[in-house]
Amino acid sequence: MIDFLKNSISDLKADFCDLRFEETHGTSIVISNEGIEEVASKDSKGGIVRVLDKGGMAYSSFNMIDDLKNAILSAQKSAKLLSTRSKVDLTRFQAIKDKIATKYMIDPLSISLDEKVKLCQEYINLLKAKSIQSARVRYLDYRKKKYYVNSEGSEIELEFTYVGISFVAYAVDGTNVQKAAESIALYKGFEAVSDLHSKAEEVSKRAVDLLSAEQVVGGRYNVIIDPKLTGVFAHEAFGHLSEADHIYGNQRLMETMRIGRKFGVEQLNIIDDGSIEEVVGYTPYDDEGIPAQRTYLVKNGILNARLHSRLTSKAMNEPLSGNARALSYEFPPLVRMTNTFIDNGDTPVEELFEKLGNGIYVVDFLGGQTNLEMFTFSAAYGYKVENGKITKLLRDITLTGNVFETLNNIVAIGNDLRIHSTMGGCGKGGQSPLPVGDGGPHILVKDV
Repeated sequence: MIDFLKNSISDLKADFCDLRFEETHGTSIVISNEGIEEVASKDSKGGIVRVLDKGGMAYSSFNMIDDLKNAILSAQKSAKLLSTRSKVDLTRFQAIKDKIATKYMIDPLSISLDEKVKLCQEYINLLKAKSIQSARVRYLDYRKKKYYVNSEGSEIELEFTYVGISFVAYAVDGTNVQKAAESIALYKGFEAVSDLHSKAEEVSKRAVDLLSAEQVVGGRYNVIIDPKLTGVFAHEAFGHLSEADHIYGNQRLMETMRIGRKFGVEQLNIIDDGSIEEVVGYTPYDDEGIPAQRTYLVKNGILNARLHSRLTSKAMNEPLSGNARALSYEFPPLVRMTNTFIDNGDTPVEELFEKLGNGIYVVDFLGGQTNLEMFTFSAAYGYKVENGKITKLLRDITLTGNVFETLNNIVAIGNDLRIHSTMGGCGKGGQSPLPVGDGGPHILVKDV
């Protein structure tokens, strides 16, 4: 396949051209407490070609390999037309030839559909405890083969084997409705999801326990944020502000996100790293053939870098970072995160609780939104902390604030970094859900 794709663009007369082709085969299962809702095979195949010619750039996608020639001609024609209107350019890079496949023990595609359904039914039975009104298990696996060639001479073959499962349970007592959920997804094999029975039981129990939990009283608190919510904060509140296509051309954001600006305590490091294997943000090469980088967005409390595609790198005269990603062959790449996290500090978790004294321990993530530097996040649950000890279970916790003020209000950073890899994903430009990882250690923040 790689030779065929390479030969298809070898005679193209243009300043730059690249071609992506993908094949995906997988299974999707959804089971609720009312029965099986979906059992489906997920198969797709297609590609997209991009042509840059005299400052004009255009794309054309195709589903059948026989349509590749027409797609190339269409992209070339459109690029020439666009060159008369506005000019763009791309950062060039060295040719790369590589072939990578993710590892697994048990190939999920070798497991029968009946066995996958049986496993999901075992999990739904564990979720359906007393007071659980509704529950759902969602299972997904696939193998995706990606081929990339360009006019610089790059030839890259990637194979990703993915498996994921999620549990959701709703407990009800009159008008009181409480939700608990867990999700895991990895570039591994069936072994990653085949022994999660205790996790399903935990989800069911948590939903029921939240029915009798205290509602948090609104106000400002000193809080400890768990690694899951730390990761969401790193991704949602700061990561998107670091995507160069979000910043470029916006003078206010350019000044706000000025390289060299102080953003927090000296021990604060925020990183995007696509080289972390198994986690679903693993991107050894992005969709422009650029290798994964470990990019320090914030280094020692100072804004250090941002995330780039070839287009934004050239426009802003900044280094490539390996962050041009597309949801599938149907889309052109955008600047997207991979695995974004706050790095380890040096404070043991026990010390964080001692430093907190009295406050709230905030755990996991239910939902939220950001608006430039402002954020609102709903936590899954939390605990009251008194004299450094966890006491009462709390619910209905929402965190709001300004991301820059919050970063400066970090008191201490734990040393228990965890990267989370789930079935959820990131949305941008109509491309959702793109697999990403996020995480961090526990962090202590004042005045939230």
